[in-house]
Amino acid sequence: MRRVPPPPSLAARALDLASLQLADSSFTLCSGKELRFVFVVSPGPYARRYRCLLRLKAGRKVPDLLVLEPDLSALANGKRLPHTYSHDGRGTKLCLWWPKAQEWSTGMKLSETYIPWAVEWLGYFEEWLATGKWTGGGEHPPSAARRRYGVGREAA
Repeated sequence: MRRVPPPPSLAARALDLASLQLADSSFTLCSGKELRFVFVVSPGPYARRYRCLLRLKAGRKVPDLLVLEPDLSALANGKRLPHTYSHDGRGTKLCLWWPKAQEWSTGMKLSETYIPWAVEWLGYFEEWLATGKWTGGGEHPPSAARRRYGVGREAA
């Protein structure tokens, strides 16, 4: 039987994210139980700048990636945002990968997955705003599957 290594600690995750050396980024470690990484990215040289929050709680396998600014719903002028999850709180929670396909696991580096995936998602979002067509692909799982894999609405 193959033993699965434990997920990296929050401190190891912070070191990984720091290696990106993103300008306008900051870390907060909340009582040793939650890592918050706030950063600003742009999907292209002529695209908007987006202020994002990557949040990872100790003991929870799946991080949250939220776009805090600008308000994506306001940019969409009332259209339903593609590939997002509902959640309680500020910002828009992005759907970056499909759990059933096991596209992400806890052993993967956030600097090589969540951050570039968010930038890519934002590029597709900008295109969607201009054309009305989502070209980012993907499949948004039904609610039962999101609950089973621990993604979507934040568990209390």
